Amino acid sequence: MRDMLAEEVDPKVVRSRLADLGLQAGAWSLPVDWRGDAGRFAHDLEQLSRFAEAAAVVGARQTGTWVMPETLATLEPDGNRSSLLAATAEMHVQRLGAIARVLANHGVRLGLEVIGVESFRSGRGVPFVTRLSELDRQLGAIWQESANLGILVDGFHLYAADETIEAGFAWGVDRIVWVHVADLPTSSRSDRSAIQDHDRGLPGENGAIDSGQLLRRLAEEGYSGPVTAEPGAKCRSLAGRSAQEIARLVASAMNAVWPQPTP
Repeated sequence: MRDMLAEEVDPKVVRSRLADLGLQAGAWSLPVDWRGDAGRFAHDLEQLSRFAEAAAVVGARQTGTWVMPETLATLEPDGNRSSLLAATAEMHVQRLGAIARVLANHGVRLGLEVIGVESFRSGRGVPFVTRLSELDRQLGAIWQESANLGILVDGFHLYAADETIEAGFAWGVDRIVWVHVADLPTSSRSDRSAIQDHDRGLPGENGAIDSGQLLRRLAEEGYSGPVTAEPGAKCRSLAGRSAQEIARLVASAMNAVWPQPTP
């Protein structure tokens, strides 16, 4: 959405072009830096409405963001761990709640993603939310902020956190806003502690992460939202490929794990 508006492309033209191609818009990245500086957050929040309006016109009514796996601040030797966690939770609830309310004005939903990859954490902060099962314990109050808040289920992070597929359905399928699928690279070890967030493979590439099982479960529950392949920019299987080649490879991988209709 950011690029589309920066280049002054009419979202109605994009929607029409998608329709001509028999395509439907999926989800879009949230253009708000909400985890750090308050001034930057306020600026981005002020701009969010125009992005959400354009997204709604295009038909992309889902966006998402990841919650912090650890606190930004470190715990001093004489510090209070509970107070640090409470302050981090309060920031999440206030800022994500404000974002969700802006999006709700345009019929856009916000999915919260949990980063399960251990190596993503710096180790300097206090662990905050590292598994979906911890979300309610730390951020249970967030669901009262806006009805358009939900879950972004990422199969890669479920695997990295050693959580089952069912963890993604803890709030019901209606709460699932967006789904990401990927696998470990072909040559990767299945040691979860060694997983790197940037080092991913196409869905079904390694076989360690069963994207097909997740997608079948979603289909059984009637999920109808966007599913995004997320092998990442550094995916070795896509390195050096043209945009057209990448599109074909990703489409082939998705078709291979996509649930087939029952005869």
